[in-house]
Amino acid sequence: MTDAAIPPDQDPLANPPVPDQSVCLRCGTPGPVGDDGFCDKCEKALEQACL
Repeated sequence: MTDAAIPPDQDPLANPPVPDQSVCLRCGTPGPVGDDGFCDKCEKALEQACL
């Protein structure tokens, strides 16, 4: 089989899978989350609630 046998749009190396976008477990906002699964805003709010 040659390289021409696999169209570029079907080549898994040419199009790596898109990583799942992280979503905050508390507010559901898509974006960066910490190790616990909460965004910075919710993480700070939870810390304040524990004081």
